Amino acid sequence: MPEVRAPERRREQRRSVTEPGAETNRRELADTARFTEWWPATPDALSWEGPQEQAPAELLRAALAEGRLGHPWAHGFPRYAWHRDGDVVHEFRLTGRAPGEYTGYTLHPSEWPEGIA
Repeated sequence: MPEVRAPERRREQRRSVTEPGAETNRRELADTARFTEWWPATPDALSWEGPQEQAPAELLRAALAEGRLGHPWAHGFPRYAWHRDGDVVHEFRLTGRAPGEYTGYTLHPSEWPEGIA
């Protein structure tokens, strides 16, 4: 009988802020990205905290323009973008539905990516 092995699990690497290349037009990224609400299966699965004066779409544009980005890239957009406001960090992640479409949520300090300081 042949040996049966469980499929290998690919664990996502620890997220970290990476400097975009010189060819990256951060302003263009910020202008073309879109924020979309993501409704989790349970109300507490994802949260949005911090000052509510700025809409999530504005924070996404700021994160992309400032260059707090993370790999890998897909269709010309980074998978991750982060915005830090004091002791609150918002993470934006490509949804995979359309190029440049992101959803976002607030991270616990233990989840902050390397290099967000």
